[in-house]
Amino acid sequence: MSAKRGIAWPLQGSEDSLDLFHHDQIRWFYNWSSDKTSDIDIEFVPMLWTGNNGDDADQFAEKVRSQGATHALGFNEPERSEQANMSPSDAAQIWKQYVEPLRNQGIRLGSPSIASTEEGLNWLQQFLNEGCQIDFLALHWYGRGVDNFIDYITSARERFGSRYPVWITEFSCTSWNPNEPVSQDEINQFFDQSLARLDETDWVERYAWFGAARHLDAALGSGNCLISDNGQLSELGRKYVGA
Repeated sequence: MSAKRGIAWPLQGSEDSLDLFHHDQIRWFYNWSSDKTSDIDIEFVPMLWTGNNGDDADQFAEKVRSQGATHALGFNEPERSEQANMSPSDAAQIWKQYVEPLRNQGIRLGSPSIASTEEGLNWLQQFLNEGCQIDFLALHWYGRGVDNFIDYITSARERFGSRYPVWITEFSCTSWNPNEPVSQDEINQFFDQSLARLDETDWVERYAWFGAARHLDAALGSGNCLISDNGQLSELGRKYVGA
């Protein structure tokens, strides 16, 4: 049984219930927001998706405290214009004012979640160089080959001195090419091998497969779905929850 496994749950538009994933293997979930959108009895980890909306940042700490959260996640892919879209210096200012004080109350903070690119790594390096305090790295990865995946998260951790544990808050197997999609067999093999590797790696604290949905973008590939077209857990979904 894995104590690391969680669910990245769509904040909006899901036609299904998070209760599908209420199994012993699933220990936590997040939804890219600070608002808990389900009464499911597993740990909710709030996220401050961006710091560009002043009210969200101003209210974040109180929401985290009122929900009794013990962990919180930072900005979502802030290096990307279509995501949180923040400069490292602006993000650092907001972090120090609204997020970092939570550490004094015993809440562990995940870094801003970066995409698996040099741009993302450089962004996070600049953010940390501003003196921001975190407790663990939050990383994303999409691609092919379990060795490529493990090599990336290992090198990313080493880049920041190997002093932080790691959460993988988004990952799956994809070619990013809808005209040459990854086969279901390749996805299944990656799924089995990557979860085994993550479970046996002591500095990986938690992870969340992407995605907990019936349908995914064609470029990402529907073979990664944890929910089938009929609203029940897919084969991957059943394996993920240990059903």
